[in-house]
Amino acid sequence: MKLTRRTLIQAAAAAVPLATLPRFARAGEGPILHASWGGGVGDTWQKAFATPYQTETGTDVRIVEIPNPEAQFRAQAGAPQYHSGICTYVQANNLMRDGLVETFDLEELPEMQNIDKKYWLTTPDGKLAGVTPYFAYYGIGMNANEAKVEDFSSWKNLADPEWKGRIGLTRPIYLSTYDLTIMSKAMGGDEFHIDGGMELLKGTAKNMLSVASSLAQQNAMLERGEVAAMPFYSVRVWSLNEAGADYVRIVLPDEGALLLPYVIVAPKGVADRDMVAKWLNYIASAAPQERGVALSGYIPGNINAKATDEIVRKLGMPFDELRAKLYQPDWDFIARHQKERVDAIEKMMAEL
Repeated sequence: MKLTRRTLIQAAAAAVPLATLPRFARAGEGPILHASWGGGVGDTWQKAFATPYQTETGTDVRIVEIPNPEAQFRAQAGAPQYHSGICTYVQANNLMRDGLVETFDLEELPEMQNIDKKYWLTTPDGKLAGVTPYFAYYGIGMNANEAKVEDFSSWKNLADPEWKGRIGLTRPIYLSTYDLTIMSKAMGGDEFHIDGGMELLKGTAKNMLSVASSLAQQNAMLERGEVAAMPFYSVRVWSLNEAGADYVRIVLPDEGALLLPYVIVAPKGVADRDMVAKWLNYIASAAPQERGVALSGYIPGNINAKATDEIVRKLGMPFDELRAKLYQPDWDFIARHQKERVDAIEKMMAEL
């Protein structure tokens, strides 16, 4: 059988068929079903968002961990199984462009007024296509037993010949979206002008030990000291630190780091739309986001969210100071050019 994009999406969706859920747990027949990634993300959503929401409102929320909520939403278009789900900004943008998410007026999601508009995902006519509860950032993860923090004060350090065989990289699909974007910024360009970024990425690729096939592998490579450093997610380093691996650090280079907003969307045609709007508005509020940062290190989107002294110590700075050091690119442009950039990076790496 020919493996088309549609068949691959359907295969991914089959990982969590309706039959595996409680009989009543279909959208519109029971509690709110929220699709989440696993790996600790689902646990954060249960503790910071779902359980408190049920306590406050009496509405049950079930967190269902699946590999790829976006794929589920695409496979179940027209008959949504879930009421809401988490996506990267690029994934949510693609779903919106394809007409696969429910949209809302600001009056339905008033808490979004407390989130900077640059983090909003909106349709051309100004409708909200989801809520942005928090973000992480993409900096340089490093093992302090293998290198010093100051060794990676610049993104350009990743291409230094002294680190040959000591740098980790991820797959081209993510390199095209994250690494290339922030490396282009570090080289004086941006997501629109990537020549310098491609050169820096090429230099970094010459130093790589291997291309990691999963986040779990990246975690292991850093934790075990198989690599000295790699571009990595702040929240992953947070989790490693909480687990006792305090020698793994996240470096925010002099040129800044890449801001990674996450978006919670509702599938097009979702049942119990008013109930879902109330749930989304709660997600956009300060209190659950404060709990989320304490659990997993996600930086709240709501400007009214407060950081305790302990959170400031762990982050290394207050929320506002951190936000000022992060670069928010044009994610729509990145999404539109993702395929061609994946192809260019695959070609570049094949020629090394």
